[in-house]
Amino acid sequence: MAAKAPSLSEALTSGFLTCAICLERLRHPKILPCLHSYCQECLRKLAEGQKELQCPECRERVALPEGGVGALRTNFFINGLLDLVHPTGEAEPTCSLCPLIGLEAGRPAVSRCLDCADDMCQDCASGHRCSRLTHLHRVVAMKDYLSGKHDEEIRKRQALQCKEHTGEELRFFCTPCAAVLCRECRLGAHLQHPCLPLAEAAQARRPVIVELLAGVEETVQVIRAGRASLEREAAQLQVREASIRDAVEQACSRAVQRLLAHQEEVLAQLADYVKERQKACQALCSDLEFQEQVASSTVAFAQKVLSLGREVEIVSLEQVICERLRHLQGLSWEPLATRLSCLEVDAEIKGSSPRLFHLEFREESPTGVPEGPQEAGTKGAKKKRRKQQQQVPPAKEGSPVPPPKVPEAPLLTPKPLFSCSFWVKTPSDKKRPQVTGLCPFGSGELLVADEQNQKLKRFSLQGEFKGTVPVPSGVAPVSVATVGSKVAFTAGSCLYLLNGEGGLVWQKALRRGQASHAVVGLGGDRMAVCVAGQLEVYDLEGRLLEKIVPEGSAERCLVFLANHKDGFVGSDWYRRSVVLFTRTGQLVAECSEEQLGECQPGAVCADATGIIYVVLRELNKVVAFSPSGEELGAFLTAENSIDRPRVVTVAREGRFAVALSNGTVHIFQIRYQGK
Repeated sequence: MAAKAPSLSEALTSGFLTCAICLERLRHPKILPCLHSYCQECLRKLAEGQKELQCPECRERVALPEGGVGALRTNFFINGLLDLVHPTGEAEPTCSLCPLIGLEAGRPAVSRCLDCADDMCQDCASGHRCSRLTHLHRVVAMKDYLSGKHDEEIRKRQALQCKEHTGEELRFFCTPCAAVLCRECRLGAHLQHPCLPLAEAAQARRPVIVELLAGVEETVQVIRAGRASLEREAAQLQVREASIRDAVEQACSRAVQRLLAHQEEVLAQLADYVKERQKACQALCSDLEFQEQVASSTVAFAQKVLSLGREVEIVSLEQVICERLRHLQGLSWEPLATRLSCLEVDAEIKGSSPRLFHLEFREESPTGVPEGPQEAGTKGAKKKRRKQQQQVPPAKEGSPVPPPKVPEAPLLTPKPLFSCSFWVKTPSDKKRPQVTGLCPFGSGELLVADEQNQKLKRFSLQGEFKGTVPVPSGVAPVSVATVGSKVAFTAGSCLYLLNGEGGLVWQKALRRGQASHAVVGLGGDRMAVCVAGQLEVYDLEGRLLEKIVPEGSAERCLVFLANHKDGFVGSDWYRRSVVLFTRTGQLVAECSEEQLGECQPGAVCADATGIIYVVLRELNKVVAFSPSGEELGAFLTAENSIDRPRVVTVAREGRFAVALSNGTVHIFQIRYQGK
C-alpha cells in the first residue's frame, strides 16, 4: 500500500528543512547520492580536505568531484521550500516600492505581489493593480501571506533562474544532455537537440520514479515484516526462557525438599540406633564394673590371708577361698553385637558435577517442529545416559583412579552485529567533539569524555542524549570511569572524583611521568589510576590503599587500562605491547608488537568472557585476543564503517561501543562463534 503523500505545510513545519549536522536551518543545501541533504559548510568541515566523505546518517561513502563539496549537486527542491519559510521574531514588513518613487520609507506593508515578490502599502497596492504591465499580477493580503495561506500558490509560481543568463527562467529540458535550459541556452548550443518543456519532461519522468518508489515501499514492507518477526521471536524467547526457568526452579525446589526430607529420615534413624547402642553399652559397663569390684575384693582378701594368716587359719579357710576363686574364674559375658554405621552416597549425587537437567538449543524447522533427536529429556534418554556412565570399567585394586577427561572448551570468536550509530555533538558545543574516554554509566547508558568541549556527556545505548555530568570549570576530562554511584576522571596530572550530581568530592595531584593517566573502577568503592608504569589504588575517601607494580614496571608506560577478570589489561607504549597482569602485579600474558601488526596499541577493553579488544588506529581496526592472549583475528574493520577509532568499552548485555576521531560512536552487539 502506497504511503500517504506529505503536504507542503508538513514539509515546512517538520524537521525536513533542518541540517542533521548543525541542527539549524539548511544553508546552501547540497544533496548526496543517498538523497540526504546538508549545509555546504557542514559538508566541507566533515570532508576535512579528503577526496571522499561519509554520510553521517546512512554512513554511505561519497566520492567528491574535482571541485570538492562546492561542486556537489545543489538541492533546488529544498531551496524552493526555504523561500516559503517566513522569518519569525523580526519587525513588521515595510513597503518596498515607496523608496523607489521618492516617498517616505518604512510605511507598513499590507499586501504582497506573488508575481513580483514585492511588499506594498495600501497606496502602492492600489496603483499596482492599475498599471498595464501589472494589472494581472496576483496581489494578496500580507496577513494571509504570512499565515501560509498562499504557500501552495507561491510554490507553483516559483521559477528557477539560469546561472549563465541573468534574468532568464529555466523552461526547457534537453533530453540527450539531461540538462535544464533557459530560452538563451535553447537557442545556443542545444539548438539541434530534441528538447521538451519542463512540464512535459516532468510528466514523462514521473512514472519512472513512481514505479521505483512502489518497489522501495514493498521492500520497506518486507523489512518491517522481518523486524516484526524478529520482535515476535525475541518475545517467544523471553516466554520460553521464563517457562524453562520456572520448570527448573520448581524441579530444583522439589528435589531439595525430597533431599531434605530424606536427610531428616536418615539422620533420625542414625540417632535412634546410636542411642539404643549407647544405652546397651552403658548397662553392660555397669555390670562389668560391679563384677570387677567383687573380684578385686576377693583377691585382696585371699592375698591378706596368705600373707598375714597363720597356718591353721590358712588351712581352715582354704576350701572357701578356693571355691570362691574358682567361681570368679568362670565369670564371662557376651559382648554387644554392635554394627558400625556406614553411609553409601548415590553415584550421581557423589559426582563432582551432578546434572539434574539436560538443556539443548535446536533449530526450528519451517513447520515449527524442532529438528534433531527427540529422545533428549525423556526417561529413555536419561536411562541410556545413566547406563553409559555405569559402563565405565572399574579400576584395578591398588591402581590410581584416572581423573575424568574434561573436554577442552573451544575458543569463542566474537563477531559484531551493528546496532546503532550517533554523533556526540550537542547544540551547546562550541568545538568539534573529541572523545578521549568512554565507560558504562548507570543502567543502559554511556558516559563520554569530550576533552575538546570540556564535558562529560551521557547517552543511552540507542544514541539518545541524556544530559551531562558537570565538571569543574576549565577542566578537560580525558579518561573516565564509574565507581559505584560516583564518577572518577583524570585531566592533566590530576585525579578527580564527582558524586552522581557532578559535585566535586575530592581531587588528587598525580606524579608526573606521562601525558595522560588512565583510570578504571574496582568494584564500587575503589579506583586504580596509571602513574609512571604502576597502578595507584584509591578509596572513595581519597586514601592511597596500595600500589600495584606490574612485572618490569620500570620499562613500562601504561597509557590505556581496563579491567580483565581478576586483573588488568593495559597498552604499554614503551614496549609497544598489550600486557595482562593480576591484582598483585604478576604477569599473565603479553601480546607482542608482532601480534599487533607492528603497530602502537591503542585503547583496550574486555568483555564478560575475558576476550580482550585492542584498538589499532594505524591499521584502522579493532582486533580481539583470547583471555590467555591468543590471537582471534580482527573484530572491527573499515567494512564496519570504522574510521580512525579512538576509545572502546563494553557496556551491559554485551554491547560494544567504539568512538571514532570525528566524534561518532558506533554500538555493536557481540555475538560469539563456538559458543
